[in-house]
Amino acid sequence: MGDLIIESRQGTPEINFSSATGVLKIKGRANANDITLFYKQIDIWLDEYLLNPKPLTTVELQLEYINSVFSKLLFTFFEKCKSVIQKDKKLVIKWYHQKDDEDSMDDATKYSKIINLPIEQVELD
Repeated sequence: MGDLIIESRQGTPEINFSSATGVLKIKGRANANDITLFYKQIDIWLDEYLLNPKPLTTVELQLEYINSVFSKLLFTFFEKCKSVIQKDKKLVIKWYHQKDDEDSMDDATKYSKIINLPIEQVELD
């Protein structure tokens, strides 16, 4: 299985998913209204990865902005990632944010409560 690398475009974040390390990075702005095709690539890759995930899967998010469409897709993404735990493997989610970005911190807390998993909030310099 190969890695999934998608460069950031207007309205879509950068994706860098490594099957070798189990590190799944999403970075940038997610404000495109028609993000279905973009997410389909992620979904297909994730389904394949989750068949045999690494002992530790780390999801790293550094999102400047998320619209409601991407927010719903992110919930689906997190729910799928939870299958790692069902396979007796470890899942770590890290949410990077700027020092005073209350909205981003609130988003991380909201996602954590809804998906019932801890999300480590990491402050950027």
